[in-house]
Amino acid sequence: MTTTTLFELPIVRPHRFIRAALSLVAVAIISTSTTGCGLLGRGLSGGGSRELSAANETLLKPTKRNPTQLTLQSTRILPKPEFGVTPEVQEELDRLMTRERGTVLRILDENAHHYEATKKVFEGQGVPTELLSVAAVESGFNPRAASPAGARGMWQFMKSTARLYGLKVGKKQDDRLDPKLSTMAAAKHLRDLFVNFQDWHLALAAYNAGSGAVNRVMTSEGESDFWELSRSGRFPRETRKFVPRVIALSLIFSDPSRYGFDSVNAIG
Repeated sequence: MTTTTLFELPIVRPHRFIRAALSLVAVAIISTSTTGCGLLGRGLSGGGSRELSAANETLLKPTKRNPTQLTLQSTRILPKPEFGVTPEVQEELDRLMTRERGTVLRILDENAHHYEATKKVFEGQGVPTELLSVAAVESGFNPRAASPAGARGMWQFMKSTARLYGLKVGKKQDDRLDPKLSTMAAAKHLRDLFVNFQDWHLALAAYNAGSGAVNRVMTSEGESDFWELSRSGRFPRETRKFVPRVIALSLIFSDPSRYGFDSVNAIG
């Protein structure tokens, strides 16, 4: 089963052109997304890779931030997400507690050691550990997961995204399969998305659909609330399912007994 999990330059002097080109790389990073193999559920995204946003598309929305602000946000501890139980999240919780209970138990029991290792990386990067459930949705914390679309690893990175975050991808070496290196890249990617959108729900949507797609929907609807945008039907179906599923897994991981998983300990 698969999930898709996705200019114009001013005239500058030669020594400034390098900096301008590096800026384009940063824009490309948050425009690209991942493709997941989605062990939890089916059909979340149809298995296709995501394209970069159209040229000249403004990615820093809803607000623009100067380089000083971006530098500060690249090092600070990011705020924890405020995950509530909406009807969409409740639907995912019900599914995970019943039809997909066995999958959740396998993650909690068999793959908890991967969770603990990735948790240390996120803590070191100042990224909320509640977001580790992204890896659960993408791969069930399986470091060697692969999708037909070409995504690999625990975080289901496509080659282009992996390379933008410094991972080596080739015939002899594929850092996407390295739990620590890929988790470091995932933490940086999620940080970039949060700095871009200043909202974890929108950041998660962008992890699945790409920043460009999320920005287009926000601009079209004149709305920045994820749930309102999701209910408008403008996001792809896989994105509308991906975000509440990540939230549902995060809630279960933080308090398994509350959701009927009494035989295991919390890994949140």
